[in-house]
Parts: sequence; structure tokens; C-alpha cells
Amino acid sequence: MILFRFFALIFLFFAFHANARVLRVVTDDNYPPYLFLDQGGKPQGYEADLWKLWEKKTGIRVELAATDWASAQKAVLDGRADVIDMIFKTPRRELHYDFSPPYAKLRISIYADSSLAGIQNAATLRGFVVGVEKGDACEEKLQDLGVHDLRLFQGYADMIKAAESNEIRIFCMDEFPAAYYLYRFRKQKQFVRAFNFYQGEFRRAVRKGDRATLEEV
Repeated sequence: MILFRFFALIFLFFAFHANARVLRVVTDDNYPPYLFLDQGGKPQGYEADLWKLWEKKTGIRVELAATDWASAQKAVLDGRADVIDMIFKTPRRELHYDFSPPYAKLRISIYADSSLAGIQNAATLRGFVVGVEKGDACEEKLQDLGVHDLRLFQGYADMIKAAESNEIRIFCMDEFPAAYYLYRFRKQKQFVRAFNFYQGEFRRAVRKGDRATLEEV
């Protein structure tokens, strides 16, 4: 009887600690409809719903934090988060992260003031200041194509505000948030898609070498 109670306590101990485990997930806070913050500062959108389902299925509690994109990436590299979601795979990022297979395809475009003519490919961007979200894969892509006069912004909303005040006239942005923010700021007629730049793929990623966590998610 005593032996039975002993093993029962051991089982309860491990069951408790398994359920007490927390997976720290970080992502971008301004990518509607995939993820955005509500008025109370809580993550909402497709990704928030998906992580709730994952939590329910696995029994592992998910701590989902949404912040500016550059800080999100730094959190994983510094060990303050286990997983980063909604990240594109790039050659530079492969040096620091291990990636999941892709789960969504996204179109990234160059947007320009409608009064500008002749903006049709990366070569035609040279000589212009191009707005880019800090930490965005677009920054790496533009630099690889010889476009180096970039102005970095903390988030997409800040970039649209800068365009609104004529601080920049060209910017790189993913299609979904571009549609949202241009409409929100009533600038969809002033700033139009100049050309489709490339196609990205959403993945989940972990700090390089953390294969156990990657296989789990």
C-alpha cells in the first residue's frame, strides 16, 4: 500500500510539472489579420487563435508575446523566448535560427507615391530613400540587390505616418498589413503598389540548435 502511494505521488509530481511547462512564443505585433493587439494590448488574430488550439491539444501552456519585429527576433536569440512565429527564412537568418516548414505564402510589394513614375523594379529604387520595417526580411532583400538607402521604422504604422508627412515616398511592405494600414490612414489612393517585389513564407523558428523545441511546434 505504501509503495502504491509512493508511485502515485511520483506520477502526480511529473504530471503537474508537465502541465506547468510554458512555451514562450514571440511574434510581430502589427501584422493584421494574422496578429495585432486589441485595445487592451492583448494579441488577436489568426495566429493567436492557432496557438490557443495548440495549447489545448498539447496541454502545454503558451505565453504569446507580441512586440515590434526587431525586438521579437532579439528575444529568441537572447533566450527570452523559445519560438518566433511569422518569420521568413533568409540566408542571414539561417545563421541564427532553425526553421519549420512554411505554412503560409505572402506577397511583399514596393509601394510608392502615385505621383512617382518609373518605379518598376529594384534597380529603379536606387537614388530613393526606401522605408522598411526594422528587422524585416525586405531589408536584407533590398541590400542584396544593391538598394542601400533605407530608412528603418519600428513598425508599419510608423512607416505609413512618415509617408503621410512626406518623409518617405517609397516603402516596402507585406500585402496584408499594407492594405490594412493604407485604408486605416486613408492613404490607399496616394500610395499604390509600384510592383510585386517577392513572395515570402511564414514559418516558425527557434534559436539555432534547439531542434527539440522545433520538432514539438
